[in-house]
Amino acid sequence: MDTWISLHRKFLEWQWYKNQNVKILFLHLLLKANYKDNLWQDIVIKRGQLITSIKNLAKETGLTEQQTKTALSKLKLTNEITIKTTNKYSIITIVKYNLYQNNNKEITNKLTSKTTNEQQTNNKQITTNNNINNNNNIYSYFINKSDEKNPKTFYEKMKCLNEIQKDNKYSELTADEEYSLRNYVLMR
Repeated sequence: MDTWISLHRKFLEWQWYKNQNVKILFLHLLLKANYKDNLWQDIVIKRGQLITSIKNLAKETGLTEQQTKTALSKLKLTNEITIKTTNKYSIITIVKYNLYQNNNKEITNKLTSKTTNEQQTNNKQITTNNNINNNNNIYSYFINKSDEKNPKTFYEKMKCLNEIQKDNKYSELTADEEYSLRNYVLMR
């Protein structure tokens, strides 16, 4: 069983980092989310999802129910999470869970294949350079898409970001590019 989560130092630059309630809740969600698909009452709860309620989250984090609702709303607004609610429980999905949390197998494979990686350094450098070029094109694509929409109000900017994040190419951006793109759209 996995007993830890990964937390990149870029988290210090996350837009909600200085908001104590949102930060506490998001970290709690990362810690509580499934690290692999599980079955619960004939429902598949996928990796990056958890079953909970506002009352439960408030109790577990020490936040009030209102603070919990507000923090969840902010996380939903910026597409960090989605929430599917029933009359008994909510399924919360951390949208980019796989980006935040590497699989243990991936880490183990990286460590055990170090020798092979060193032998293939030249090939990987060429591939990396190609990926950077591809990512720069994808990043530029989204900047242009944002410029075409030319959002003025905060609502329009958030709508533009949500549309961009639904694009299949969005998952190819690096965390830095996502952060830069989000700032570009919101601050222009």
